[in-house]
Amino acid sequence: MSTRHYDIALIGGSLAARIAASLLAKQGSKVLFLRHREATASAWFHSSLFLEKLLGTLGGRSCFVAQRPIQVISRHARVTLSNDVPLSKELNREFGKDGSAVTNWLDRLGSQGGQLEKLFWENGGLPWPTFKANARFRLLCMRRKVNWPELDAPVEKSLTQLPQTALSLVTDLLQGLALMKIDQISRAQAALLWAQAMRPENLQESDFSELLSKRFDQFHGLKSPLENLARLHFDGSRWTGGQLEDGGQFTAETFLLGDLRCIDRFDPAKTVDLPPPPALTRHRTSSLTGQLSPLLAPRVICGGAVPLRLAIEQEEDHACGLIVSGGTATVQQLRHQLEPVLPFARYELENDEDQAALQPVSEFTQLPRQLANLPLRIVSNLYCADSCGLLGETSAAGAALLGWTLAENLATG
Repeated sequence: MSTRHYDIALIGGSLAARIAASLLAKQGSKVLFLRHREATASAWFHSSLFLEKLLGTLGGRSCFVAQRPIQVISRHARVTLSNDVPLSKELNREFGKDGSAVTNWLDRLGSQGGQLEKLFWENGGLPWPTFKANARFRLLCMRRKVNWPELDAPVEKSLTQLPQTALSLVTDLLQGLALMKIDQISRAQAALLWAQAMRPENLQESDFSELLSKRFDQFHGLKSPLENLARLHFDGSRWTGGQLEDGGQFTAETFLLGDLRCIDRFDPAKTVDLPPPPALTRHRTSSLTGQLSPLLAPRVICGGAVPLRLAIEQEEDHACGLIVSGGTATVQQLRHQLEPVLPFARYELENDEDQAALQPVSEFTQLPRQLANLPLRIVSNLYCADSCGLLGETSAAGAALLGWTLAENLATG
């Protein structure tokens, strides 16, 4: 039986992998994409500089939609993030004379996030793991006066600059955006998340997902179910190809791990110390139709012990809530934390159908990620294309950054 040769083989279908696949195929690489299903993004679909560039490249700027407001409901404060209401006005209303200090702190955080996006864009993406690329990146950092020791430190350290009245609100805000505890979030992560959340547009997830599929097919990429992969071949120093269940064989120059849960497919690499994606739990409510306050935004960060956020979604003739939390929480804990958001609603909570797909490889202690030194190359000719494992919960914005980085450095066309 004949063997087909590819420039790139992607194993696992994360959103970053889908983005990398479409860009690589467009640039002329022969791409084989073995994935379980089409990965999508959540309702928290922020825009970013790299998403703007990506949509310009793929011809999909119509995927942009107006910004959807976010409410942060903390223990002692309620703030709405929206282009229609100046943030400074919201913060002054909640915190009086302390409002300006909170505004200034968040403005500086957002400015750092914008600076990082421009730095990565000028660099062609995240720092690539070669001596030459690393030296170029360091030079760019010097020119832009980027302070990495400050950015790589936990953002929690800088919260001491905030007034005590606003500490819980900002903590809940950052935990809700990152879906991680505050001591696990670096200032760089917080800066990127905040800058993206405040952009004037979001993306329509369904349109973006359809665009990626169409472009990959248009540029002659080949998809196959992950279940069709029988094994991968390793010659002692690198991966060379694989065997498919239907009898086909393939060879490839470079492999991308699109989902860290697929690391066992790469037998010699499965013991590599990789950071699994954050542990998330995901639930759906029963119908909330007629039970929601008209003042409630479609996306809500729910303050409390667990990083928690709620998205109100319309399903046919009724509204329901999609709840995602960082770490593990019982239904009783979730209900308690949702009480200030849904005080009079009667509903049931069920595990979302995508729950199993969100489970991490194993339990682990998560540390703030150093964006200047991410393990993009896992080992040999195997690279990471799972943005959750590398960047945490940065949704489509992080996926676009990682996908663009891989395409810029691995394209062969």
